[in-house]
Amino acid sequence: MPATVSTSGNVTRINLSGEFDFSSQEELKQIFEKALNAAAQDIQIDMKKTAFIDSSVIRLFLKLQDTVEKNKKSLTIINCNERIYEIFTIGGFDQVFDVQ
Repeated sequence: MPATVSTSGNVTRINLSGEFDFSSQEELKQIFEKALNAAAQDIQIDMKKTAFIDSSVIRLFLKLQDTVEKNKKSLTIINCNERIYEIFTIGGFDQVFDVQ
């Protein structure tokens, strides 16, 4: 499961590639922690190469969103394909997250 973090200027980008489910949680938690510790104010989750996420991953996104807000940072989910975007809209999470 490739997941990487990179920072450029005021943006830290989490790049997810592949499928993410319950078994991915520990690695994602570490990636999210690394992104939170970066000096950038804006965190983006780039899902361009993400094929699948399940509800456990969305739960991690919710926890990340809460932590981001407490640290006065912003979180944006970008480059969702149709399948991923549908997962967000069916659950109403497109109203919770800034999905672009």
